[in-house]
Parts: sequence; C-alpha cells; structure tokens
Amino acid sequence: MIRTLSAYVNVALEDYDDSMLNHLVELMKESLREQSTETILEDTWKVEENKRRLLKNEEGVWVSQPLADMFSEDIQENEILEVMTVGIKVDAVSE
Repeated sequence: MIRTLSAYVNVALEDYDDSMLNHLVELMKESLREQSTETILEDTWKVEENKRRLLKNEEGVWVSQPLADMFSEDIQENEILEVMTVGIKVDAVSE
C-alpha cells in the first residue's frame, strides 16, 4: 500500500533564499527518512513553496489569516510576519 508522507516549515521571508530552500529540503528529507518505517520512493519527492502572512492571535500564537483581515486598523506591524512555508511530500510503501 502506498501512502504520502509530508513535512513543512515556516521561514521568515526576510531570511529566505535559494540556499535556505536547499538546506531545508535536505533536512526535511533526512527527517522523514529517519522517522519512516516504510520504504520511501526516492523518485517521488515534491517540494512546495507558499508565501503567506501570519498574524499573532490573542494567545500570542502565529496563525494564518485571510488577506482581507490583514488590513484591519487594529493590527500593528509587529503582529504580522511574512513567511515562506516550505513543504515536502513523498510516497512510501509499507513493507
């Protein structure tokens, strides 16, 4: 049976570049390889990038918000964080 394994990480947009992308992808691949008890199909890796804005909620936790909500007068600049979400997926087969 084939199933999909995945991982993701958020990186502040100001710190993000191709070098960071390559480093993160290799770290996530290694982490999935170490955690999986299944056989990973190495030729099925898929990398996704998604630029987003996170908003700090009442509890101080960063959460994704619709862009329309980002322009409220109540939101201060230090409560918004632009990030690149880097995700990785791979197919694996149960042994």
